[in-house]
Amino acid sequence: MAERSHFYGMIICGITILTAITFLGGVMRRSYWAVALPVTGGFLGALYVAFWIGRALIATPIEPPADD
Repeated sequence: MAERSHFYGMIICGITILTAITFLGGVMRRSYWAVALPVTGGFLGALYVAFWIGRALIATPIEPPADD
């Protein structure tokens, strides 16, 4: 199990390095998309987290406190 998590960690690190290089290359070329795509992704990610929290609050059953 530990070997699998190390493998996935290496894949994630590699993808982040490639993404950073691509982003910096786009910024150096003064590309609008190099800035717009990460900002859009972050904004949609924040909306997803907010929706997930709201859905969890709606779906959690409310039980009255137990009498001791």
